Amino acid sequence: MVTRKGSPRGFRGGWSARLAALAAVAALACLSDTEDTAGTGFGEASADDVMYGVSHNMTKDGIREARLEADSMLMWNDSTHTWVMQMTLRVYNDQGGQRATITADRGRFDMSNNELMAVGNAVLTIPGQDREIRTEVLNFSQQSERVWSDVTVVMREGDCEIEGDRLESDISFDQVRLWGTRERDCPER
Repeated sequence: MVTRKGSPRGFRGGWSARLAALAAVAALACLSDTEDTAGTGFGEASADDVMYGVSHNMTKDGIREARLEADSMLMWNDSTHTWVMQMTLRVYNDQGGQRATITADRGRFDMSNNELMAVGNAVLTIPGQDREIRTEVLNFSQQSERVWSDVTVVMREGDCEIEGDRLESDISFDQVRLWGTRERDCPER
């Protein structure tokens, strides 16, 4: 469903759709009162379009590399950036198998180059490696085929937790690097 800014004629679905749109804008207004994290300002909370139940495939040469799903998406006519709320990004390998999942409270998505900045309780799960990475801001770039964070991260690998100052990885998650590492909770080796 898409709701449009302006007169009630732009709304579809009657009062329930209007109330849902109003609730989404009110939720964003609450977010704008919080401290900005990595340039995530919600000062532009009066979106031109709001979509609910969003799903977007990211492809390269006709092959799906990732799928972005969100409860809602906020869009502005004069921007290639959108905000997605309660988002999940599933990253796939060349054979179509899922190689990783990124979840977060919200994300800033650039539709022109398929870059995503996951913000708020961002979690990267790599099931094939029994690895999970938690941080407040996690970036994904399909074009440069990398994932990174420039803020504190906590990586759980097996039974061990390691904290780091920043993270960088390739999109296949074979080259995961942490800087400024500190062991947090690791059993005796």
